[in-house]
Amino acid sequence: MKVIFVAGIHGVGKTTGCMAVAEELGIPYYTASQIIKGEKASAVVEQSKLVADIDENQRLLIQGVSKLIKGGRFLLDGHFTIQRESDGGIQAVPVDIFRQLRIEGIVTYTDAPSKIAKRMQLRDGVLPSVGLLQAHQEAEIAHAKHVAAVLSVPLVVLQAFDTDGMKQAIISEWI
Repeated sequence: MKVIFVAGIHGVGKTTGCMAVAEELGIPYYTASQIIKGEKASAVVEQSKLVADIDENQRLLIQGVSKLIKGGRFLLDGHFTIQRESDGGIQAVPVDIFRQLRIEGIVTYTDAPSKIAKRMQLRDGVLPSVGLLQAHQEAEIAHAKHVAAVLSVPLVVLQAFDTDGMKQAIISEWI
């Protein structure tokens, strides 16, 4: 069984990339929030990307992934860092969570924070701070590298919407 973790900050294009590659390669695709919501409908605050109870959400995610793992390889769309609801700060998800998720590879998407901000404004109706997006993306990439090193799993960093790069990484690294 292989869980391929696809990461990046909100608005970077993870969902678009995952949907295209999942369809093309015939690999199931799930978002972390979808799994969490499936385990407990009220775990994620509606209408917001901020997270109220990070520890509980991670427990629910592990529980949900444990059930899905029995079905074979899949893409898991999620984050290495989360913006806290309480103070807006950025918090790294502990490495042990990724160990428990049994990830065997990481794809991380990046993009210019100004482009991400524009996409988020179109999608969510809110224009986030480019500076905050920059800081969040830097933290996301740094923690992705840290998790990959600690777990000794391959990490591929791609530009937003590089579905060909993601497909090639999956084929060469994990299939």
